[in-house]
Amino acid sequence: MSIRRATRNETQKIWNHSSVVFNEATMGYGKLTSDKVLQMAASFLHSGGYYLVHNESNDIQGWIGVGKSSDHYNNEMAGFIFEIYVLPHYRKQGVAEKLCEAAFRQLQAEGLHKVQLNVFAGNQAKHLYQKLGFQEVSALMEKRISY
Repeated sequence: MSIRRATRNETQKIWNHSSVVFNEATMGYGKLTSDKVLQMAASFLHSGGYYLVHNESNDIQGWIGVGKSSDHYNNEMAGFIFEIYVLPHYRKQGVAEKLCEAAFRQLQAEGLHKVQLNVFAGNQAKHLYQKLGFQEVSALMEKRISY
């Protein structure tokens, strides 16, 4: 098992899953076209983000998208996890936790002191994030006003 930065070829494979990852992460709330999801991924990479892959026997089992973002509330730079995904066959084997721990080490080596992420209500991954020490900081709330 190894966790390392994704190659260009591996990044392309990751992008092939973009729509599925987006729909799963947003709990069906996100309604973007495949092209828009790919534009978001390209923007993430263009702004310095990168993927770490969990690879075993030349088989990608999962990945984590890592970058930096300014915390708008205190103007501190923070690591930001844009995406975590484990292919269904490899879930419940600790892959996501290993990817997160690798990302924490990488971001700490880059001089950052905290990591943030966004999680949609109802996403079961929230339990993993809490186990890893993430704490809820804010909640985006919404009310439909037209029916």
